[in-house]
Amino acid sequence: MRNLLITICLVVVCIEVGRLVQSGVQEKPSVTMTALMEPPPRTLESPKTNRYLLLLGFTTSPSLDPVETGFAMWSEAEIDRGHRYFNYDKGARAQLRMTPEIVQALQTWVSPDPLAKFQIQNKFVKNSVAQYRVLMNRYRQLLAMPFEDWGYGHLGTPRFSDLLVTHRLFVAEGFSRNVATGIDRLEKELSFGRMVLAKAKTLPTKMMAAVMIDDDVILLSKVLSLRHFSKAIIWRLSKLARPLNLTERSMRWPIQNEFVVGMSRSNRPFRSNSVAGSEELETNKQWIAMRAGLNPDAFEKLPQPFATGVLGVNLQTQSAVNADASYYDAIIKAVDAPHSPLPKIQDVVRTSPRTFVDRLVNPIHQEPTWEPFLQRIMETDAR
Repeated sequence: MRNLLITICLVVVCIEVGRLVQSGVQEKPSVTMTALMEPPPRTLESPKTNRYLLLLGFTTSPSLDPVETGFAMWSEAEIDRGHRYFNYDKGARAQLRMTPEIVQALQTWVSPDPLAKFQIQNKFVKNSVAQYRVLMNRYRQLLAMPFEDWGYGHLGTPRFSDLLVTHRLFVAEGFSRNVATGIDRLEKELSFGRMVLAKAKTLPTKMMAAVMIDDDVILLSKVLSLRHFSKAIIWRLSKLARPLNLTERSMRWPIQNEFVVGMSRSNRPFRSNSVAGSEELETNKQWIAMRAGLNPDAFEKLPQPFATGVLGVNLQTQSAVNADASYYDAIIKAVDAPHSPLPKIQDVVRTSPRTFVDRLVNPIHQEPTWEPFLQRIMETDAR
């Protein structure tokens, strides 16, 4: 009886392997999958004009050009896209870091009367601006540059923690001078945040833009409640407080990026020399999740477990890949449709042909959790 069961299992496995080989020859990528693998159109060709690269190299040594450093980091990862992280451990790429003291001091941003606090901290703010003049100058440069999210298809993200503190110091310095300068800077910040939100192609960048917008809106609401302004200033600021438009709310590219990165990682295993920067990425994602009010593991609950194969051989059939593509496409369509419920991966995959080998090497352990991120964008819109 035991030998009979073993024989039956071997026959089943042989049949499935045969079907797998045949599938690899006969199955073609679906129209949906082909569309999802198409990258977003690029509007900036010169790296010198893209503030995303300045974001990558923002904390590099004062003796180095941050845009050139960012481009070098991006180019290293681009050589093996989807398998290399942005490496901040190399050279002096993370030399300029904000100290815990200034991070703590700028918590007055959320105090009941931040304007009074800015005046009280006037000397501290001036000293901090002088201490971090390189980062402040880079931040002013950042606000004046066009933006395109070249992180699409990549595993890494810029380090956003120092960016947020510099952003607060920039606005605090404005208000420590006078209210008019502070309002002007707050207006620039809101315009910058909304532009990044609209053009973000990756989820961490999308969430960081939402965090910075909320940061500005919280301060703006307190300023307006504590001071009387002319109708002209109120009208200027009210334009920035308008509801998010469709492009700003859209999650199409961040969701599609998760699919593209997942496909890259499923094609072949990581090499040992490709893990530099992975710890930095995890720390950065956890920090973004915390600032956005999400669970620390929110980003970890997203990846669909694409098949990694056995002994370096990808055993996932094209039909299974097409099913995954159908799921991501359904998510994108549901997200962009108001009040539409998100599809379940089990429901989408159940209607697609999957072999025994597919179920074995690519089981569905958990549902990717997109709801917290979608809710976060809705909260930004509501504010």
